[in-house]
Amino acid sequence: MRVLTDTAMQLSIIIPVYNVEQHLVRCIQSVLAQGLTNYEVILVDDGSTDQSGTLCDALQSEHSCIRTIHQANGGLSAARNTGIGIAKGAYITFVDSDDELSPNTLKSNLDYLISHPEVDMLEYPVEVHADSDRAYRLSFPDETQHTDIFADWIRREGYLHCYAWNKIYRRELWSETRFPAGAYYEDTAVMPAIVRQCRGIHYSSHGCYRYIMHPGTITTSYRYDKQRQLFENNHRLYKEIKENDTLRTEAMHLWICCLNLLIDMGRCTDADQADYHYMIDEADAHHPSYKELIKAAPDIATRAKLLPLPLMGLKAYCRSYTTLTQPLQP
Repeated sequence: MRVLTDTAMQLSIIIPVYNVEQHLVRCIQSVLAQGLTNYEVILVDDGSTDQSGTLCDALQSEHSCIRTIHQANGGLSAARNTGIGIAKGAYITFVDSDDELSPNTLKSNLDYLISHPEVDMLEYPVEVHADSDRAYRLSFPDETQHTDIFADWIRREGYLHCYAWNKIYRRELWSETRFPAGAYYEDTAVMPAIVRQCRGIHYSSHGCYRYIMHPGTITTSYRYDKQRQLFENNHRLYKEIKENDTLRTEAMHLWICCLNLLIDMGRCTDADQADYHYMIDEADAHHPSYKELIKAAPDIATRAKLLPLPLMGLKAYCRSYTTLTQPLQP
């Protein structure tokens, strides 16, 4: 375990940059307003074709804490991985270049981590869909978990907010872990592995990450290949925990999450029908019985879009539901 000195680099803030010339300066201004010392901002220009790369260089010349890396376009995961590989901080965090942080968010939460070296990860509040009529706040009571950490994360349904960016991590958590290159919803692929390594997780009520929705971002469009990866990541997690007797009820909740994601795959207007039916068959081989669902979670029906698993069977259920609902446009 690393012990920080006054001169040690405390925090590396990794910011992937791709064609965000309209938003980048605003993002960096919010990062510089965090009240931090002994920190670095790593801007990874991922082959931008607008003026983002030039802006990165200008920001680096103006602020000694900023480092800019230019690389060929490889996607969000590749840019984050580059940042992880060169980070010098004892802790690292991620910020997307079209989002913002409320003032002093990082300072207050980093101070907690430095004074509690047994905690490896901290998660803080998010304003989801900020600056839109869909905005809502994801909040946490101040609480630290030191035992049964992964199971506790499942019970808190942490898989529903696997965002990489509203968290601060001890850098060693990423020693052997990287984001999957070229993937969508890459956060949901790596977060279970990160959580499993933690000796302690603190859930903080302090600060706020402002997750701003912009036209054209991954989460504002529904493409079959994107939704398929999100389903696969969650379904993989379900298969890992479904035989754990202490997480039986929580596994049912995760199954309902997977079921709703499977339905959304079928609603995508660009759905590959042959592949979709293959995915249904794959899920059908692992789903819990109807009786098991009801026994394990009496409130399960309130989490599903219809009944959790009608007796008609999974394939007929998905087909009937997708025909009754509006398609999801790409």
